[in-house]
Amino acid sequence: MTSQRLLLCLMALACLLVQACIADDETPATYSDPAVNELKNQVLTEQKTTSGSYKGQPWATSSLNDSYKKTTSSVATPVQVAAAAQATSASSANTAPSGNYLAEADSFLKGAAANGFYLLSVSNYLTSVQADPAWVVVDVRSADAYAQGHIQNALNAPLENLVSQMGLIPAGKKVAVYGDFDANAAFAVEALKVFAGRDAYVLQGGLPAWQAAGMQVVTQIVFNFQN
Repeated sequence: MTSQRLLLCLMALACLLVQACIADDETPATYSDPAVNELKNQVLTEQKTTSGSYKGQPWATSSLNDSYKKTTSSVATPVQVAAAAQATSASSANTAPSGNYLAEADSFLKGAAANGFYLLSVSNYLTSVQADPAWVVVDVRSADAYAQGHIQNALNAPLENLVSQMGLIPAGKKVAVYGDFDANAAFAVEALKVFAGRDAYVLQGGLPAWQAAGMQVVTQIVFNFQN
């Protein structure tokens, strides 16, 4: 369509130049070529339809300029991308942790040093449980390690399953957590405090410290949260 318009324009201009040359030669201009008039009408009609007036547009912004069309179509793309980015951002905001969890995490980190980093020695645990038996012990090692030996009455909640299964840990009790390493138990303690509001502590030294204190290790399975 653009090529046809351009061709019509060129033909009209050529005809006008011919007429101008004839006029310069003092040839009477009383004759009106029907073909020329038809070309003029078509060009003016096409231009009026595109621009809304008979006044021509600059070539840089003309509807006949293919490069201008490509430029204007490519400009719209960033707007669409920006809108998609905003929608994604809004969706992400809806799935972000609630303010309560952030406050709990902040409280946990700020109170860590003052609370001895939530570490509880075996001796302090034994003293505390004698004064208040409302304790539960959680073993965050694998099920296989738990089966080979664990603290009596300890519940087995492998670390990778803890968040989905923490609701099965009896409520209203303090929680002593141990694992293969104190760092693993610390992760579990943080999750229990932040996401469940539990009064949890790392049973420092884990099973080796428990045995070193002369305490019994059993193989009887109390409860295992594997899934």
